Amino acid sequence: MTRRSKLLTTAFVVMAAFAVAAGPTLAQGWGGGPGWGMGGGQGRGMGRPDAPWRARFAQIDENGDGVITRDELRAQATGVFGAMDVDDDGTITKEEYKAVRMGPQRGNNPARQAMMQSRKLARFAPMDTNRDGKVSKAEFVAYHGDVMFGRMDRNGDGKVTPIEFRRHGW
Repeated sequence: MTRRSKLLTTAFVVMAAFAVAAGPTLAQGWGGGPGWGMGGGQGRGMGRPDAPWRARFAQIDENGDGVITRDELRAQATGVFGAMDVDDDGTITKEEYKAVRMGPQRGNNPARQAMMQSRKLARFAPMDTNRDGKVSKAEFVAYHGDVMFGRMDRNGDGKVTPIEFRRHGW
């Protein structure tokens, strides 16, 4: 092998190694706030620009500043309650709660749908603070604005970042 071919081979190997190492990082692009530009190594869709949780986060983040405040979450909960209260009686029954699917949907996966319905039912009882079998608007908004927000805001700064939001699994 000539000196020139060795040099070209070495240069090719170095460029290939750089492409393999830096390719995923360069492909991410820039995000829309704290945590948006994280790579795939962050887990569970953090690096995917089309991850379903991102659309949900953006919907709640009314002013688009990249974080969710307690007031933004309460406002979103008020709108969601209105969508779930099908008979417009000011309360949500278990049947109304189970019937509504919120957010972007991706295909038909019966096992995942069953799992999500199970999780949803588990959230109903804690919202029904007076134990009358229905959730009022006040109970729904308080649960999301206080309980859920407190769980998501891990550092207690009054703001939920995309990372905190995603870690909560919402």
